[in-house]
Amino acid sequence: MASSIERAVDLLLDRWRLHVTGDAELVDDVTTVMVPPCSAEPATADGGAQWTVRVERDPYGEAPADPDTLANSRPVLAYPNGSACLAVTDSSGGLLRLAGRYRPGIPPALLEVDHGRRTTRVVVSTSESSPRWPDWLARLFFSSRMLSGGWRMLHASAVALNGVAVLFVASTHGGKSTLAHRACMEMGARFMADDLVLISPEGVVAGWPTRVAIPAELAELGGFAGGGMPDRQVVAGVLRQRVLLTPQEHRAAVRPSPPTRLGALVQIGTAPGSAAGCTLEPAQAEEAAADAGDVPLQRLYSTDLLSVTGGPPPGAPGVPAPPVGSVLAGVPAVRLTVSHLRDLPYAPVWETLAGLLPEVIA
Repeated sequence: MASSIERAVDLLLDRWRLHVTGDAELVDDVTTVMVPPCSAEPATADGGAQWTVRVERDPYGEAPADPDTLANSRPVLAYPNGSACLAVTDSSGGLLRLAGRYRPGIPPALLEVDHGRRTTRVVVSTSESSPRWPDWLARLFFSSRMLSGGWRMLHASAVALNGVAVLFVASTHGGKSTLAHRACMEMGARFMADDLVLISPEGVVAGWPTRVAIPAELAELGGFAGGGMPDRQVVAGVLRQRVLLTPQEHRAAVRPSPPTRLGALVQIGTAPGSAAGCTLEPAQAEEAAADAGDVPLQRLYSTDLLSVTGGPPPGAPGVPAPPVGSVLAGVPAVRLTVSHLRDLPYAPVWETLAGLLPEVIA
């Protein structure tokens, strides 16, 4: 059912402000996903926001036909791996109109972009309990500007512990999420990110909202029992069972952290024997961070290719991200190894890390 109540809020991150208004439930949904990394303030009436996203339900059938059908005769932006698809339906009268399909099987949405008024209107199905287009637009507004403003994106999980951000980097399926959730459950850390972080030129870490994949053996202990979608994969000959959660589902069971200065980097790997660790030399830490920064697909998702939130166009001059070495300067970096990744949910990792990072992990 469409809500008869309207709400408005301003989301802030660094020097950027987004005004979100419209259906109260949808506005709350966006706020749940985006706070943090953003902070929320009462909506301003002085036009201080750089852009507005208006979110509405669709009781009158405004949403267009299936974008897959429209793709036969119209320009289409289709992201890889069968994800979001946007078909341009009209560009007259100063408005850019698009039909959006977020995932196969999900009802299409209408996106209407008015650059003169710096506003994007998004109309979603009344049947969707947690539509993704509204928070996708909010994430796109901030990420496109942050990346153009010199922030660096890394494939990493992160927690806030003892006043600083601790990054966990590893290869795909390398244990990043496991350590982040263990830190929250066992060390009282606050959750920042499962898969992506953005780091400012000054070394401030913002955890980025994404779908979360928590190891099944930790899900019940962490308060996620009964939620999410089971996921089973065989990785390196070992059955890997996880629970996939939307940002909204995950936020219901964690304490998220606002952006926090970088305090430590932990690289995860495997080696024979019990849990062990060593300090990384600056060049090794830079290499680990550079590997984590090799995320072309994630950067593509985070770039406003059609300027649907007025973001910098691809290729526009921006502030270059500083060398990764300068961001890591003075930040302790260590390598943690376990005999096999299947042991990571139970290995005595904190004793090992406390000896290497005494000021961060007590």
